Amino acid sequence: MKFHKVLAKYYHKWFRDCHDSAVYCKEKGDLVEAEKYLRDAERYLNVILDNFEAIEFFSVGSNAYLSEESLPPEFRGY
Repeated sequence: MKFHKVLAKYYHKWFRDCHDSAVYCKEKGDLVEAEKYLRDAERYLNVILDNFEAIEFFSVGSNAYLSEESLPPEFRGY
């Protein structure tokens, strides 16, 4: 899964939603669906861990929509 700056504010929510869905499916006995949600949660977690500082930056206000030239150097190229 590739990180997209305009989606930055959603990655934490999507991770939590997948985790919660996996727990719910497991409680209901649907282990196949629970595993699917856990794989998705792992993919989101990897994006979060690999891009943590960028997610924090691009989640604030309209930072995700700033022009490349106005971004701090460490966040250019996303």
